[in-house]
Amino acid sequence: MSDWDFLHEMHNRGYSAEDIADAAGCGYAPWEAAHIAEQETKDALKELQSLRSAREISREEFLEARAKILGHRSV
Repeated sequence: MSDWDFLHEMHNRGYSAEDIADAAGCGYAPWEAAHIAEQETKDALKELQSLRSAREISREEFLEARAKILGHRSV
């Protein structure tokens, strides 16, 4: 299976040519987006915690940045 087989799968699932082109541009299928976003959030929070642990940012800066990372989700 090649890295681009998901484009054929999208076609088989009935996605439009525009959706397939968008997926080709970003390199992943729409059903993978949630997992990728979750991992990016975890990575950002881990980096933020590292900065706080090293005392490179204040508690207030940490809380503000965490709220931005998490957006509307509860903190």
